[in-house]
Parts: sequence; structure tokens; C-alpha cells
Amino acid sequence: MPVHDALPGNLQEALNHGLLERIPLTFLPFVNQQLNQWANLFPNERQAVERLLLYVANLNQQQSNALFSEVVQLEQKMGVRSWQFSAAEQTIQNSSQLASSPYFQEWRRAVQAVFDAADAHAQATNQAAARQSNRLVLLDMPEVLPVEAAGVWQRWQGMGRPLQLDLGQRGARPNALELLLGGMPNTAGGLTAGLLEVVWKRPQSAPAEVWVVDAGRSLVDSVLGLEPAGGAGSNAILLSNGRLDLCRQNFSHEMNTMRKDLADADAVFDRLRKVDLTPWCPAEVASETAVREFLRSLYLTGNGAVIFGNSFVEWAASEAFRRARPSFLAAQFGVRSKPKPFTGVAVFDNPDQVNPLPAVDDLAGSAVDARMLALYVWLAAYRYPEYQSSTVCVCLAENLSQAYVVAPPEFDLWKETQPVPLARLGSVLRSWMA
Repeated sequence: MPVHDALPGNLQEALNHGLLERIPLTFLPFVNQQLNQWANLFPNERQAVERLLLYVANLNQQQSNALFSEVVQLEQKMGVRSWQFSAAEQTIQNSSQLASSPYFQEWRRAVQAVFDAADAHAQATNQAAARQSNRLVLLDMPEVLPVEAAGVWQRWQGMGRPLQLDLGQRGARPNALELLLGGMPNTAGGLTAGLLEVVWKRPQSAPAEVWVVDAGRSLVDSVLGLEPAGGAGSNAILLSNGRLDLCRQNFSHEMNTMRKDLADADAVFDRLRKVDLTPWCPAEVASETAVREFLRSLYLTGNGAVIFGNSFVEWAASEAFRRARPSFLAAQFGVRSKPKPFTGVAVFDNPDQVNPLPAVDDLAGSAVDARMLALYVWLAAYRYPEYQSSTVCVCLAENLSQAYVVAPPEFDLWKETQPVPLARLGSVLRSWMA
């Protein structure tokens, strides 16, 4: 198996000594794919692969057999070696065969137990100590979305508390989230420091630590207008659904060429895994290989991410938490069009190409989407230990002048009962992230 030259020396050495021969067959698609795409992985992903493989490499044969014994037994029960099973990469056919087995759930638990053992070993040897720096998840339902006051925070089930905001006089631009990120006018006629300026100055700040995800394009446009040291593109990962129109259109067109069988689906997906995305992407994505590959994976796996802006936001944020574990993520929902009759969004039809009727904004439906998907974004983060302490989540409902805050007790606004001016909210969040 060809292995990328940039692999760490100790990992490359373990591979040269036959490490992969000790890995069960159903592990190999994941392991091989990660190794071959090493240059496109975020630091958190590389660390996870290293933890697993170096843990196995340091076991003797008896210990290694014991670690994988349940996985191997289940592979035998499933008859994996009689399948058309790709060991080189994860395919739709692989997933279908595994999922159709009556032993699938047992296999998943056995696989997770192996990863848990590697993580526990790394924690015990201080190789994977979770960073304790403060984190922030900042979500925005902009004023254009008519979020209803009744029950707006009900689905959060008391995990946080609502906070009344004093947003002052507002216009269409900039909105509250743009002001929080970029800075607000001060009495001296300039701008206060914005959140992005603060997080960019944090020690060891790296692009994978800071994400901005936009259902439209105005938020990312405003961030690109900022000029931190090194340029905005080198300090954050910026994903704008609106700025990615060309990429989405090409992906949806390719997906609709597939016939309805697994082999053809794998062929189309394989073509999309290899096509050069650079001409389809805006500069902030085209210039970063890892971001382009993240986007490719997002469109190939994200439910509705190619069609709906709010689905794009939810799935991109969820995948960012899973893959990169950013310390700061800001996401803004937006307005989608009403579904058109006789279009098949389930198979990635572009409604504007399939149906000539003009698009009509669905404000009420978009507000419902945003209200639900904002919670899903936070739940996606909270799955991981890094976000279960020292993390603040603030979800803005701008048309209600409210926010919902999930935070540790020491967060300055946790017990606030009076309406909080936007400037004070920004100040508190900057202090939290400084």
C-alpha cells in the first residue's frame, strides 16, 4: 500500500514493520483511506489515527489478538471475506454490506471498544490530554427569520437559559453576529476589537481552530473584509454556502447522472472524489487543500448540504466538531426557498434547473429549520469531551432580541436578569476567549 511521505517517522516505521497485517479487514478501509489522505487531515484527525496505530504497534502479538478478538469473530460470523469488500477505502458497497448484516450493531460496538482502548491508553500516558482553553460556539438566527417567541427554546430542555438582549437600533447590515465578529463602533469613532481579532491572537492559533460557516454569503464576505495579521484566509476556515454556488451546482449535476444501483453510485462518487474542485471554489476554499477536501467529503455525505443552506450549516458545523475540534465556531442560518412541485431533492435535483417556476423565499419554514438545527449543532459539539467543560454556546434569535446561553457557572452572564447590550455581550465573549 502506498503511504504518504509526510507520515511521522515512528508511524512510518511501524507500517514498514508490517503493522497493517495485524489490523482486521473491516478496519482497513478507514485506516488506508486516512493514511493515503494524510495531507488532507486536520491535526485532530491525525492524532486519532496515530493513537490507534501506535497503540497497536506497541502491543505484542498476544495483546494485539486480544484487542481485536471480538471484531475478528464478528467478521467471521458476517462472512466478510466472501464479500466484494474494498480494503483500500470506504465505499458505499462496503457500508451497505456491513449495515445489512444482523451482526452490524455488535460489530460497531466492538470497533468502538478498540478506539476507546487506544484513547484510554493515550490519556493514561498523557499523550492525548484534552486542551482546557476556553471554547465558544456562536450561532445566529438573523433578524430576517421570523422565529416565534412561544417555545423557541423549548427543545433545549433547560440545558441553558434564555437571555434578553438590547440590540439597539438595527438595520439590515451589519447584523449582530457580524458586529460581534468584526467589532462594534465605539465612542472614539473607531471599532472595538472583534471576537475574531481575539481568537486570532490566542497562543498557537491555527486555521483549524477557528471556523465561520454561513448559509448565505454576507457573513463570510464581512470576515473577508477584515485584515488580521496574515490575512483572514490564513487564520480561519471560511465556508459560505452562497459563495459555493458553482461547486454545489456541479456536484448536484454529477450526482444526478448515477443510476439507482450501488456499483454505479460508487463509480460516480469515485469520480467526485478525484475531480479537481479548485475551479469550482472561491479563493478562501480553493487555496487550502484540507478545506477543499473537507468540502468534498461534506457534499458526498451531508444530508441536504448540497441543496439547502441551513442543512449545509448544520452538517458543516457537525463535521468540523467531529474532525477538527475547533475552539471557536460561528455559524449563521439563512433563508431557503420553498420546495417546488415535482422536484426530487432526495436525489439532489437542483430545483431551479428542474422547475422553471421562480424561487419563493420560505421565511417561516427557514425559521423552523434554524431553530431546530441550531440545537443539533450544539448537540453535535457536546458529544465530544472537549466541549463538555470550559465551553460556552450562545444562540442568537435576533428578531426576538434574545439569546440562549449554555455555559459553565463562572461565565459572567450566566445569572444576568437584565437586558444585555450587544456591546457588553461582545466584551464578555472576548474576555472568555482571550
